[in-house]
Amino acid sequence: MDRLIVLVCCVVTYLGVLGTSGGLSREQRQISDPVQECDNSPYLEPRQRALCQKETRLINVVGAGASMGIEECKHQFQGRRWNCTTFNNTDVFGNVINIQSRETAYIYAISSAGVMYSVTRACAQGSLEGCGCDDSVRSESTEGQFEWGGCSENLKYGSKFASDFVDNKDKEMDSFALMNLWNNKAGRLVTRKEVDLVCKCHGVSGSCSVKICWRKMRPFRSVGSVLKEKFDGASLMKVHRRKNKLRPVSKNMKRPSKQDLVYLENSPDFCEPNPKKGSLGTRGRQCDKDSYGLDGCNLMCCGRGYYTVVKEFTEDCDCKFFWCCRVVCNKCTFTKELNYCN
Repeated sequence: MDRLIVLVCCVVTYLGVLGTSGGLSREQRQISDPVQECDNSPYLEPRQRALCQKETRLINVVGAGASMGIEECKHQFQGRRWNCTTFNNTDVFGNVINIQSRETAYIYAISSAGVMYSVTRACAQGSLEGCGCDDSVRSESTEGQFEWGGCSENLKYGSKFASDFVDNKDKEMDSFALMNLWNNKAGRLVTRKEVDLVCKCHGVSGSCSVKICWRKMRPFRSVGSVLKEKFDGASLMKVHRRKNKLRPVSKNMKRPSKQDLVYLENSPDFCEPNPKKGSLGTRGRQCDKDSYGLDGCNLMCCGRGYYTVVKEFTEDCDCKFFWCCRVVCNKCTFTKELNYCN
């Protein structure tokens, strides 16, 4: 099993990050003896275990990153036939992970990005030992527009750590390993690009005589959205057997950049249940009858049609604030039509 999926399995098993009923609370996820947990984990490989033992708070930070990747995948694909279904067991993503498809490419990219993001943010917040802010940016010229200050997040460190922790860099790699390694790196490269320059003004009476700036990663939702675009434009590849490298299936195809996603097999249509391919089908999935996109009933339901259910909802309305300090609301009831695939 690949190191990155080993990591996600470990997180699911020990931290209970999936689901709302089976997941553990935030307090429960705080491991009482991280070093012992690293030693006892059957899912960590020797190098991962060594890194885990070196930094006692690492397992929680890495776990948060893996969880972030899983939840972002589910958000980005909630309106697709494949909606990044996950399970509370060691087969987190089901059999879809065994297919060298676009879906697997996205899973690896967003998971690797999540680990990098979490480690980078933890370093800036002082939650991990041995790392901190990126002071190297202070040597970069700002042409007098601002001064470097604050805490620039150390993306280089976060990227290298995530690579060391999740990448399988064995010399003899099969096609699946080559594909996963490419997509792992793509996830981290996209994360490194999704960065903003954050500034704060200092001066008398609100003036901006001195502007102090630092670099900060954008919300992880931005990373997930960019990788979703990469998913739609992913490149079909094949393995150059002599060089053991990936290349486009056709000479007429443009070689993808290192930030693009790649895959080796076409995806199933996910219309009907197929356990071997990790497809749950779309029967019973909610759809939008007015949408012409992939979340529309025509495409989501694979031409089988849909049925409509009218449901009644109650929510607060006409809220008024009374001094001091209470809010009084009325209860409003409304009906809504919900559409589901046959």
